[in-house]
Formats: sequence, structure tokens, C-alpha cells
Amino acid sequence: MAMVTDPVCGMRIDEDDAAATAEYEGRTYYFCSEACRDSFVSDPASYAA
Repeated sequence: MAMVTDPVCGMRIDEDDAAATAEYEGRTYYFCSEACRDSFVSDPASYAA
């Protein structure tokens, strides 16, 4: 079980249970919901660490 943090809302989730993912600059980001993914995709630079 690998825990990751949703970059939009800050929720800790298991990457295997993520509701959605997105790629940005060669890295995979994991999200608790499609809504968080949509926010990320609309402006990834503001959320990417």
C-alpha cells in the first residue's frame, strides 16, 4: 500500500484506490476524485510540486 497525497485537496489516499490519475512533466499524480483531477488538468503548474 503506497500512500500518496492528492495535490489539489491534500487528501491522503492509497494510489491503488485513486479515483483518477494524470501525467504532468513525466510524473503521475493521483486524485481522490475526478473533480480534483479536472482542477489539476486545468492548471497543473499551480498544483505540481
